[in-house]
Amino acid sequence: MTNLTQKLALGAAALVVGAVLGWAVRGVATYNTSTQSMTSYDSWRVACPAANQKEAGCEMIQDVLDSQSHAEITRIAIVKPPGGKLLLNLTMPLGVALEPGVGLTFDSDTEAKDPKAAKQAMITAKYRTCTQQGCIVDIPIDDKLQAQLDGDKDGRLVFVSANDTKPIAVPLSLKGYAAAKSAYNSNEAKRSSWFWRMWS
Repeated sequence: MTNLTQKLALGAAALVVGAVLGWAVRGVATYNTSTQSMTSYDSWRVACPAANQKEAGCEMIQDVLDSQSHAEITRIAIVKPPGGKLLLNLTMPLGVALEPGVGLTFDSDTEAKDPKAAKQAMITAKYRTCTQQGCIVDIPIDDKLQAQLDGDKDGRLVFVSANDTKPIAVPLSLKGYAAAKSAYNSNEAKRSSWFWRMWS
């Protein structure tokens, strides 16, 4: 290898190392560990606590509002408890009938043509507790539910009011879900990265 070739190789290596260091320094310099973030993706938003809140995690959130009063009917959140697995966490309105629980179903051509198939495909879950904010339901996100969420077919939450036996259905929109999920995964990976945790 000639002196010129060696110099070119060293120069190229120094350029690559400099670019990587510049990227790392820029990332650390702009990484505010005490700032929360929230970004909207159509029907969803991704909310992340400050990086120095090490035990907390990001959430994917959707609020279902009443079409007339614009008051919140249901809060839908995808969360991951510390050391746990992903959950679909639902905050349903107070005054629901607790015994039937909540049903979750997704739109599909088969279910639209066959109500019996829709009923069989419905995921059901019991209420965990009720607070001043509403009645809470946790649905584990297993492979089947994840596939339905990734399938881009909107869903419905079905519940019963304590004052009426007629089921009430509220929409679960998957518009923007894919982009929100990508942002959620990226933020969670960053929060758990040793490189970023070193600065938080």
